[in-house]
Amino acid sequence: MELDPHTPKCGKYIIHSLYFDDYKDTSVYTTDSVQLNLNNVSITSTNGPAINIIEADVVNIVLTGKNTIKSNTTEELDGAIYSKADLVFSGTGSLNIESNYDGIVSKDTVVFKSGTYNITSKDDGIRGKDNVAIIDGTFNITASGDGIKSTNEEDSTKGYVAIDGGTFKINSVTDSIQAETNVVIKGGNFTLTTSGSSSLLSSKGIKASSLLSISNGTFVINATDDGIHSNGDLVIDGGTFTITSKDDGIHADGMVTINSGTITISASEGIEATYVKINDGVINISSSDDGINAGNKSTKYTVTIEINGGTITIKMGSGDTDGIDSNGNLYINGGTINITGNSPFDYDGEAKYTGGTIIVNGETTNSITNQMMGGGGFGGGRQGDMGRRMR
Repeated sequence: MELDPHTPKCGKYIIHSLYFDDYKDTSVYTTDSVQLNLNNVSITSTNGPAINIIEADVVNIVLTGKNTIKSNTTEELDGAIYSKADLVFSGTGSLNIESNYDGIVSKDTVVFKSGTYNITSKDDGIRGKDNVAIIDGTFNITASGDGIKSTNEEDSTKGYVAIDGGTFKINSVTDSIQAETNVVIKGGNFTLTTSGSSSLLSSKGIKASSLLSISNGTFVINATDDGIHSNGDLVIDGGTFTITSKDDGIHADGMVTINSGTITISASEGIEATYVKINDGVINISSSDDGINAGNKSTKYTVTIEINGGTITIKMGSGDTDGIDSNGNLYINGGTINITGNSPFDYDGEAKYTGGTIIVNGETTNSITNQMMGGGGFGGGRQGDMGRRMR
């Protein structure tokens, strides 16, 4: 079924609302805004998108009942729902999608206001070029590529993912949520699992290329790569996190700032960035390598770990590991830090302790001892020694 404003059948200003029952494929071609009401619809396409938005201003897709879309899409038109216009989803119904490429694709913006989305795709689940914005909804995504992503890398004001709420269960081979610029999450319930095994794949729970900001939400992340990752800065202002990672639990090339939240990490390294700043929060780290690490990954910041508050518990694995390891400076100004392991601290720059409580292997101390090169354990170093190199 094709909606074409150039045919007398449709008319440029007539098509505002369409009710679909069963079609092999549906195309939209108009300069107007269009509302597609899907009410217990089943659409199957064996050659291309099941819904193809060739041209429109904005397309609003309203869900009622149980709707099913199956599509054998092409490499060029690679979404079961494919749009060159803005897409807005809403309604009380559900949408089940099976695709040999991507599930939902918009070359502009895609917005979800409500609804339930069950997507199985051989590549990405949801992809919006300019941005993906989610206000609410339930998302069950199984993807051989990324789960949810935005891809515009040419415009710094676009290419973002913004989530205000919703429930997400994403199983992806590569990143579960990924943006070419910013990821901003203000709430929601997230269960994210990644399974990529190649070192060439990015298989992170949440990834942003510029800024990653989380202010609320519940997160259960099991990743073969970093749990939460930013190529720029990363800010956590609240939320509850349970992160299992084969690499870093929380990573930023620039600065990691934690102002609040409850964070439990089991990973190779717990938290890593050029500058790690912890102002508050409850943080529990079990690591096979360093608990908190600062290394030179960005010229924007001086390599530093700064702890001003919070309750931080670190348990390290045996061997050449450090609880808190800075390849630069280490400042402890407050909070409670409880470290269990061979080497509590390692730093290459200066270390200053002005406040807070430090407990190492069950004993309270008022100094920051430094791990000697090659080992030595707690008490084996002297303050001011150069630490080991970052692994």
